[in-house]
Parts: sequence; C-alpha cells; structure tokens
Amino acid sequence: MIQNYKSALMGASAVSDRELSDLGIFITAVTNSQTRLLSIPARSIDKYKALVRRKLDSGFWNEFVGPDQIYFIFKLTSGELKEFMYSKECQPEIARLCSQLNGDSLDKTSDILGYLAENQYYADVIDVYKAKN
Repeated sequence: MIQNYKSALMGASAVSDRELSDLGIFITAVTNSQTRLLSIPARSIDKYKALVRRKLDSGFWNEFVGPDQIYFIFKLTSGELKEFMYSKECQPEIARLCSQLNGDSLDKTSDILGYLAENQYYADVIDVYKAKN
C-alpha cells in the first residue's frame, strides 16, 4: 500500500511550488495565511526532509504526519536544526520548542497530538496514529 504523509508547510519562503512538485509532492490547498497543505508520498519523504533542512526559515518548524510516524524539523532563530521522530520520550522537548517558536503556552503544546490535531488537515491521520500507537 502506498502511503502519503501530510504536512502544513509554512515558514519556507525559499521553497518553490516547483521544487515540491519536482519531488512528487502534491499541494492539496493553500490557506489564507499562505500555508501550503501537502500530500507527500512515502518515496519522497527523505528528499522532502532534505529540502526542509536546507530552506526552512529560521524560527520555524515543520512536521509531517502519517499513521506510522510524526516527524519534526525545528530551525531555531540561530539557524541550528533539531529533529525528532515523535515519541513519549522526546515529547517534552518537542513541546518546549513548539512553545518557544510559536509563542503558545507549554500547557497547550504539551499534548503534542492534540496540538497538531487542532489543524483540521491533520485530524484524521492523528486519529489513525493514536489508534496504532
């Protein structure tokens, strides 16, 4: 079964739509805030990670979500990259970084799955992830 991941790409002003399509990534919608909602085939995920590492704006993060994994790439204001595959063990650090970069309270970001599911684009796949894990 071919699996696609979802990502809400923001803070990536240097990433062109063409670069995404060249990787086989589909832009399913663009929000009013210019966030690109992406469908990423599993075969493209490593190239997508490399693109995000290179071109994500400092002070932002990007995540992609799927039924089997949730992956975060943070680019701190210093330009330092931090990456995590979601797990209970790294949840506190992910929550801290989300709070730091987005200005949301740590109370809000501590429930990472709930925090992500606030984005309706992710809600269905987060439910599947929760059921499997």
